[in-house]
Amino acid sequence: MTRLDCDPDDVELVQETTPEGFSDWIAQKIDCEFGAPKFLERVPAPHVLLSPLLDAMAARDSLWLCRSRHRGVLHGNEGVALVRDGQPILYLV
Repeated sequence: MTRLDCDPDDVELVQETTPEGFSDWIAQKIDCEFGAPKFLERVPAPHVLLSPLLDAMAARDSLWLCRSRHRGVLHGNEGVALVRDGQPILYLV
């Protein structure tokens, strides 16, 4: 399940990425957490998953892998953000 947050204020930028880099990150997460390649077959193409961000991109915007600043046993998330002028403006969890 994905969620799109506008102007998130609790997001830590981790690493700049591309749609292909995001796809590799997803594959690594699925393999580490589920250990089964059959789940990867069900993951949509990166441009489909990232379409809300890609559609909103302007010149000089970038995509970043992110995580919430507040992490705990039952709290925290990871995703990708559209970053403009060094600030995340859309965050896809």
